[in-house]
Formats: sequence, C-alpha cells, structure tokens
Amino acid sequence: MHYNKKPLKILYLAFLLMLSQVTFAKNTVHELKGSVLINDQPAEMNQALAANDKIQTLHDGFIKVVFEDSAYSIKKNSVFVLPKDADQSLGNLVKGSLIGAFKKGGERKLKISHGILSVRGTGVAVESGHDHSAVCLCYGEIDLNTDQEQITFSTENTKYHLVVHIDPSGDVYLPDLNSCKFDHWSVNNIELEKLLNNSSPFKKGLAQFL
Repeated sequence: MHYNKKPLKILYLAFLLMLSQVTFAKNTVHELKGSVLINDQPAEMNQALAANDKIQTLHDGFIKVVFEDSAYSIKKNSVFVLPKDADQSLGNLVKGSLIGAFKKGGERKLKISHGILSVRGTGVAVESGHDHSAVCLCYGEIDLNTDQEQITFSTENTKYHLVVHIDPSGDVYLPDLNSCKFDHWSVNNIELEKLLNNSSPFKKGLAQFL
C-alpha cells in the first residue's frame, strides 16, 4: 500500500509554525480590552512592543503584554513605560496598577511613585499613586528601596501575598486590613507565568494563598 507523505509533511510544518508562534510570542500584546494607547496611539492585538514604549490604559482599559521575558497585566487608569533597552531593566509604573511576573535568575527593576523594586523570579502586584504606593509580593523575593528604607521581602518561609504600603516620605508600613484594595488573585499570577511557559509558582497549598 502506498501512502502520500506530502499532506503529512505540510501538517507537520504547520504544527512547527504554530508552536514557534506560541513559544516565541514575546515583546507583544497578548490581551486587550477597552481603551488602551501605546505611544499615544490606539493599541492593537499582537502589536509588537519596543523598548521605552509608553502604555496607557484609560477608564475602561486593560492590557496584558510580554516584554523581555517578563509578563504584565496593566489595569485601568494606568501609565507604564517599558525599560529603555535590553540592558536597562528598569520599567516605570508612572501611575495606576499592574501585576507582573519576572524571569527566574535575572534581576528586573520596577519603579513606582515612592520606591524601586528589584525582583528575581518573582510575582508582584503594585499600585503607584500620588498619596501612597502599595506592593503585594505574591511569591518570590524582592528588594524594596525608598528614600527612607531598604527592605528585603520573601515568601519562602511565609504566606504568599505579602502587602506593604509606602507613604510619600518613603516610610514602609503594614496596611490596615480595611485599606487593602488589591483586586487580584493567585490565578492572575498563574496566567502570567503561563505566558512565560512556566508552571504555577504556588507550591504550599490553598491555605498559603491568603
């Protein structure tokens, strides 16, 4: 019996092409809702991103992007500037809020209104505002540097989702439970890690999510 191998070859090549798009879909827009601008122009799905791009979400906007082995979910009323170049790892959350997942083994920095985070294989949720900033270390480890303090936080021996606030002077403090308004969940972190082809970072069981 003779088989025509040509269709199988075409299907195999198509599969490889699809796999390469999944594996190497970096520096692009992965999800887009509402009104979002990139460099003051309307954003588009699958749009390529470049160093120092300014991403702005309006009142109904949301965007999820991957850039240089990091993934970000940027929420409404936010302005985020991507790092200036491949060697400059500093991203700048000018205002608003985002969730970020960062490549293991390398150091990335994230500037907010009242400090700078140094992250390594970490997941964070941050808010950057005029009257205060807030940081949730969802998992991993960060160094937080402000005008007043230099602190290292880790979830290695504690619960996940450690939250601190930073006042305009740079003082870091634990917030009152009633003032915590972070509206993210562990599933949001897991979704970002999937974009980086990583498994769930949560290993301690459901009780440790809180």
